[in-house]
Amino acid sequence: MNWLQMVKRELHQMLRKDFRRTNFIFGASLAYLIIFGLLYGPHIVKNVPIVIYDEDQTKLSRTLVQAFADSERFEIVGQPSSTEEMEHYLHEQTAYAAIDIPPDFSRNITGDKSSQVLVIASGINLVITNTITTTAQEILGAFNQQVSAKLVEAVGLPETLAAHKTAPIDFSLRVLNNPTLSYLNFFVIGLAMAAFQQGIFLAVGASIISEYQNIRELASAHSIKVMTAKLLPYFVFATISFFVTLLVAIELFDIPCRGDISNLFFLSIAFVLTAIGFSSVVASFCDSEITYTKLSLTYSIPAFTLSGYIWPLASMDPFSQTIAYVFPLFYLSDALRDILLTGQSPLLYRNIMVLVVLGVALISLATWIYAKRRHKLTNNQAATITG
Repeated sequence: MNWLQMVKRELHQMLRKDFRRTNFIFGASLAYLIIFGLLYGPHIVKNVPIVIYDEDQTKLSRTLVQAFADSERFEIVGQPSSTEEMEHYLHEQTAYAAIDIPPDFSRNITGDKSSQVLVIASGINLVITNTITTTAQEILGAFNQQVSAKLVEAVGLPETLAAHKTAPIDFSLRVLNNPTLSYLNFFVIGLAMAAFQQGIFLAVGASIISEYQNIRELASAHSIKVMTAKLLPYFVFATISFFVTLLVAIELFDIPCRGDISNLFFLSIAFVLTAIGFSSVVASFCDSEITYTKLSLTYSIPAFTLSGYIWPLASMDPFSQTIAYVFPLFYLSDALRDILLTGQSPLLYRNIMVLVVLGVALISLATWIYAKRRHKLTNNQAATITG
């Protein structure tokens, strides 16, 4: 059997005999992208249920209550009449936040004293917690400025001058690259790439283990010829899958792509090469797909956690930083997000070189292991037959 026939044989197994492998390559990343893309598609969290305990019941406190009611980020689901009732809303998770306006709120403000409004936020979901805290700060800041300007104006200062006296610093915030602070842009692509890696692992692992279980079929072919013929279809299909995933992300979910397509191409083929090599080596030590699948799934969680995508490398402890450099996903995820959102990645070429060297080394090791195991298995089978 020549090399081209081996490639056709592998394509037949991928597309006809064991279609799971093609599903792994294309389906994993697209499934995660679509599921979480739809989840985070609205970009911002809206209608967070809150309760407001207005102990003051004055015109000024009701104005503050109305400010919260006017915000699209919040939905007032109750106005309790006691601290116990307010805490009950939070305990039962009917509301995720509570605003407590004190009984001396209006009197303190008009009497030249400060008045503290208590914001209680549930911490069970950090996305919601961040929405509560930032939006509450915005509402209270705007309300504070409005009330202060009216108080200063009441003592005789013109409206324009009163505004400058109460707000001498004009604060503005500009967020680059992800101005809406969208979790879609921040989180979803990295998760899709983690699933993409897992899809490669499962597809290539199934192919390698299947080859060991049918070791005599290509016993006469050179090991390098066998491995290149087996892995080439996965390399091509996985690279196509990478760009299909990006295309869906860009066209369907409006995730920006500000980088050069050539940079994405070289990064993708370097990562695919490494993922294929890694999975080939691991599969070489497994006797069944079940064992291999357990190992690959065990690997996937720490790989994504330590990839630097959701938690910056600089904020990790020294041990975690060292371990992070071992995972191929570390060299892909952050660089990919940088290219998509900013157009460039400062460590792109270093990451590509590391992935290429690592991929070539792993595939070479997998080929060497295959040659040794094939020799041993064929000898054992021959001895069994003659015995």
